[in-house]
Amino acid sequence: MGETDWEIRLFVYESLIANGTAPSLKTIAERSNISPPDARAALQRLHDAHALVLKAGGDEILMAHPLSAVPTDYRVTVGDMALYANCAWDSLGIPAMLDCDAHIEARHPLTGDVMRYMVEDKTLQNASGRFVHFAHPFRQWYDDIVDT
Repeated sequence: MGETDWEIRLFVYESLIANGTAPSLKTIAERSNISPPDARAALQRLHDAHALVLKAGGDEILMAHPLSAVPTDYRVTVGDMALYANCAWDSLGIPAMLDCDAHIEARHPLTGDVMRYMVEDKTLQNASGRFVHFAHPFRQWYDDIVDT
């Protein structure tokens, strides 16, 4: 992967953090001063390197861990902005990545119950004795990153 690939990845993160959405292929191409096919190839290289996740069969960005480009059951509020995480683990990764406090509202995947917790001063608060269960070991997460 080249410098342009990493610049595109940074642009994706900046866009997700600034407005909660990932840039389109056209926007990436224009911003990077490259053709849309070259932008698509760069996104595919980033996807193949697990630096971001594309939607199946498409040019659209689905994830740039710990951020989700689509609404999920893991809403992370930072200041007055709502961001989405891909899972409980990523919901804690957002405040870690941004080095800030966050309020998190998550929906339990089996019961649908809403769980609220927060990160304050780099410490998990108000977790109500709940814990996170990982159905697969980390080494298997990319076997099906969307359903892990």
